[in-house]
Amino acid sequence: MNNKKDQMHPEDVKNLIIFLIASMAIWFLFNTFILNPKTKEMKEAKKARAELLLKDPSLLEDVKILPREEAIAQEKRITFENAQVSGTIPLKGAVLDDLSLNQYFKTLEKKEKVNVLTPDQAEGTRYVNYGWVSRDKNIKLPDANTVWSVRDNDVLKPDLPVTLFWDNGQGVVFERELSIDDEFVFKITQRVINNSGSYVRIHPFGLVTQTNLPPGAQPRWIAYEGPMGFIGDSLEHMSYTAMPKEQDKKIEASQGWIGFSDEYWMTALIPQQGMVTKYRFKYTEDVIKDKNHKFQTDFTGDEVIIDNGSQEEYTHHLYVGAKKVLTLEKYQEELGVPNLDLAVDFGWFWFFTYPFFLALHYLGLFVGNMGVAIILLTIVLRSAVFPLTRVSYHSFAKMKVVAPQITELRDKYADDKEKLQAEIVQLYQKEGVNPMSGCLPIIAQIPIFFAFYKVILITIELRHAPFFGWIQDLSEHDPTSVFNLFGFLPYDVSFLPTIGVWPCMMLVAMLIQKKLNPPPQDSTQRFMMNIFPFFITLVMAKFASGLVIYWTLSATLSVMQQAYIMRSMGVPIYLFNKDKFAEEQEKKSIEGADVHPLMEMAEQEVEKAMFGEGENESGADDEAPKQTISPPKPKKKKKKK
Repeated sequence: MNNKKDQMHPEDVKNLIIFLIASMAIWFLFNTFILNPKTKEMKEAKKARAELLLKDPSLLEDVKILPREEAIAQEKRITFENAQVSGTIPLKGAVLDDLSLNQYFKTLEKKEKVNVLTPDQAEGTRYVNYGWVSRDKNIKLPDANTVWSVRDNDVLKPDLPVTLFWDNGQGVVFERELSIDDEFVFKITQRVINNSGSYVRIHPFGLVTQTNLPPGAQPRWIAYEGPMGFIGDSLEHMSYTAMPKEQDKKIEASQGWIGFSDEYWMTALIPQQGMVTKYRFKYTEDVIKDKNHKFQTDFTGDEVIIDNGSQEEYTHHLYVGAKKVLTLEKYQEELGVPNLDLAVDFGWFWFFTYPFFLALHYLGLFVGNMGVAIILLTIVLRSAVFPLTRVSYHSFAKMKVVAPQITELRDKYADDKEKLQAEIVQLYQKEGVNPMSGCLPIIAQIPIFFAFYKVILITIELRHAPFFGWIQDLSEHDPTSVFNLFGFLPYDVSFLPTIGVWPCMMLVAMLIQKKLNPPPQDSTQRFMMNIFPFFITLVMAKFASGLVIYWTLSATLSVMQQAYIMRSMGVPIYLFNKDKFAEEQEKKSIEGADVHPLMEMAEQEVEKAMFGEGENESGADDEAPKQTISPPKPKKKKKKK
């Protein structure tokens, strides 16, 4: 006789089969879509590495990284300079690889200029190259080893161009005429003179190459940094993390620009508009040492056919400099290039953020101090939204007026939470108090705060812009700390959270504002409201000081407006002490049952909006007898046999 205890239950057998099938399916999917492609990719990379080493064994040698100045001094160069930029161009290769900004510095001490372009052998390489390419392998074209000659002038300045030339020895002469304006734009005219005895077919190109990530680059949700362009009719972002996944993205269009956008700086190629051009985002992995990965943006123009005895030229522009919105807009018009100003990432709500930028910019020009401009703009904004906030403050004041009646209701219905909540809702409706009316003004102010936040963090106008006293950079956080009494005590507190003078002032303003508001009827909400000012202060302490100044002043103006309305309605204001009734009322609110009148009123409003006031407004339904539903009887416990 078989022992059934040793047999598996049919349900267990079924589950085991399902488990085995699911495991095999998961392994198949993993092997097909993850493991095999990864293995194939590794084999291809290994093969490519071996082929490269076979062609050039010197690739295994370590490339020495030179100091920037030493790398520049390696080659003979010509110089260029205007009021905004300065740098040099090597005659070997004639690439633009040395450019510094005259008006912008790396630190507040103003000892070292910001470098936008850097030679290939130095750390943080970024350079611009331009020239010609051809399918005809027999024609000699200028490359990185070509040594150019200078015709006449060897110093590039506004209204004083420089011409470089090179003879390829086949009857073709290549010329590059470089000119620079008063700000950030270079004009490059490439000219080809053909006396070779036959026609020449070539394509113009331009490129910007970046080795590895630029210093200080980091992904930020607030603003885009990385390879980008406006090509055709669309804005293209190919981030540093996306390019390794799509290593050769090409787009063809007759208008646009392409380049690299940093936090405050920009390098952009602007080909001839109105001609078919191929734009490309290209990533080259360092398969040998896995150290020097190349990010490249480039364009290739349409084919140019040069008959024997004739010449052709191709002109394009290059923007290298600060991302100043109004300057970009100016070049947009002058060069006929679309949406160059989109390099400044105002985001999806640009129609809201952009006016804030214009207001702040022109106020700053008018008063000569961006911090004062922030204060003036805050006053204007608080005045503009006062009709909305007035509704909120009236509601808060009315809630304080009916507070004694709420206290009586708490005494009367201390043991019946549902009845207490219903009575409070009825009282609010009777007295015309709507706690929900305070939500709309708060929601309306969120875009204002976000617009301020966006403008302060992305626009170069606030970079290193001083206010007064210890605030010398409105785009950085308050440098003082409460933990060493704002610098009065000689202690290093860098390991502690940075909470400066302005965040502390902001905290005081928010605590006063909390005192003016009626206490929440729910313990959880009460707890959240009590810790909210301290939490916000801790978070905002690391934000730009310009944003903290806005928040502090905005909260202060809110307190003044709210106090004015409360006084006009005869509501007493208690900031530092309370009378006995106020203390008793707050104590009962804390010790009493948690009620949610706002939630119940919100539910009623939603029901009215969806279903109307009710099918029978005459009250007939109320007169109908209500059926009393008795609770189910408890089941009898079975006695154990």
